[in-house]
Amino acid sequence: MNIKPNILQYPLLLTVFLFAFKKSEKTIIQSGSRSVYGIQKQMKSDSGGRTVNLDSAQVCINRYTALMQAHGFSDPGGKNVNIRIKKTDQLTTGEAFDGKSLQDWLNNTAAAYQQAGKTLMIKIQMGVYDMNYLNTYQPNPNARMKDNNRVAIFLVPYDGATGQPVRALGIQPSGGTGTGGGTGYDLGGLQP
Repeated sequence: MNIKPNILQYPLLLTVFLFAFKKSEKTIIQSGSRSVYGIQKQMKSDSGGRTVNLDSAQVCINRYTALMQAHGFSDPGGKNVNIRIKKTDQLTTGEAFDGKSLQDWLNNTAAAYQQAGKTLMIKIQMGVYDMNYLNTYQPNPNARMKDNNRVAIFLVPYDGATGQPVRALGIQPSGGTGTGGGTGYDLGGLQP
C-alpha cells in the first residue's frame, strides 16, 4: 500500500518536527551542556565588538601567521617541524558580538562604498591582539592583560571589483566618527 501525503499533512509534520527540536534545545540549555555541534548556547561578550581603524586591525592580522607558525601550523601544511613550545596561549574557540553595532557598521560601510561607486566585499581575517592595540581599544586594564596575544577575528571591507582595500580607494569614515568605509570591525567577545 503506497500512501502519499497530501498538502494538508505538511504543516502538521513541520509542527511536530519543530516541537521536537524545541524540546531537545531546551534540555541542552537546562543541562548546561554543549549542543551536538559543539557550539556553546550562550557566549559572554567582553566588548560586544567594535569599529576599529584598519591600520590597527592590520597589525593584529599580520601577527597571526607568526603565532600559528610558533605552534606548528604553516601554509602550505605538511612541513617537518622541530619546535618546543615553552608556554601555551589562551584558547579562543569563538567570538560573541552585538548584532546592532555590527549591523550599523555594515550599513555605514555599504553606504560609503555605494557612494564611491564600489562593490563592497568583506574578508573575515584572523588576527592576534597586542598591547598597542589593546591600549587603544580596551579600556579595562585587567582585560588588556587577559586579552594580550589572544586570537581575534576582524571583518575587513574591500572592493570586489578590484580586490583593493578601502585605504587604496580613498574611502574615509563617514562624518569623522570612526564608522563606515575607512574602518574594519573587531568582533570581540573572546571565548572561552
